Amino acid sequence: MKAAVLHGKRDIRMENIPNPKVEPGSIVIKVRACGICGSDLHIYRQGDKAGLILGHEFSGDVYEIGAGVADFKKGDRVTGVGFRPCGECYWCKQGMTARCSNMKLAGDHFAGAMAEYVLLPNAQLNRTVFKLPDTVSYEQGATVEPVSVGSFSVRRAKVAPEDTCVVIGAGIIGLGIVQVLKAVGVKKVIAAGRRASRLKAAKESGADMIIDAAKEDTAAAVIKATKGLGADVVFECAGQQATFDQSLKIARGGGKVILVGLYEQPVTWKPIDATNKNLTLIGILGGHFTSTMEYMASGKVNTKPLISHTFPLDKAPEAFATQSDAPDAIKVMLKM
Repeated sequence: MKAAVLHGKRDIRMENIPNPKVEPGSIVIKVRACGICGSDLHIYRQGDKAGLILGHEFSGDVYEIGAGVADFKKGDRVTGVGFRPCGECYWCKQGMTARCSNMKLAGDHFAGAMAEYVLLPNAQLNRTVFKLPDTVSYEQGATVEPVSVGSFSVRRAKVAPEDTCVVIGAGIIGLGIVQVLKAVGVKKVIAAGRRASRLKAAKESGADMIIDAAKEDTAAAVIKATKGLGADVVFECAGQQATFDQSLKIARGGGKVILVGLYEQPVTWKPIDATNKNLTLIGILGGHFTSTMEYMASGKVNTKPLISHTFPLDKAPEAFATQSDAPDAIKVMLKM
């Protein structure tokens, strides 16, 4: 099969390699679409996992079914999560493999979906693999994973309709959070970002107020918009020191800061900034696929406008360069 293989820093090459072999409890997916994620970019820029096939935001058709898997048939349109639990840790022994302490992830620890086929080692219907509604295209199906992080974030935040919510960072997860917040009835959503294309997408996604962080002080704008009170919930999706600091500053007393972004570098902070305001900091790792697909099937969440660029698989090097460097890139998608 054709696959996009990492060879070093910013070095993706197309190769022909053997197809993955189906295992007991697994399925093999014929990949139709795969998005480039921020975590893919992190590995791409570091270049320290040579030989790896990246990609964990995907959709496709069930191609082969392993022994012990009974809920799928060949040709089912699906998306899902590729991970291999250890089977030995506390969580695995409780039957809660999704919390495995030693989890191996597709596109990080073993071959991901930037290939014609991908193996999902732990295939469980509506737990790790999800059938796509007929109204959801393959390209949209490949955005379910990042938007599911947004859906999970909103659920963890336990927002109320009367809350003022601020989303810092207008990548696809941040934009997904904006759409999910509006889907659950939040009346005031403020989105902050630095790229014109993403700010436009945030407005189209339902944000009630847009802050161009390249031109104005995000914290000052939020404090002014909330008449000095601050936001009830801040979703920090940028993963930077500056945006972390902003989150603590703009959350109101007793408010919540939801840490969604991938931090590539350590941050420094003074815990007193959080304790003085009785803030709740909530870390996010995971996604809620079922609710995301319900939102997408109903039209309450629409990711089609967020797919800014599409490339065939054999143009993966150009696709990565675009996602990494193009100012107008939101979600770059590979199609097979």
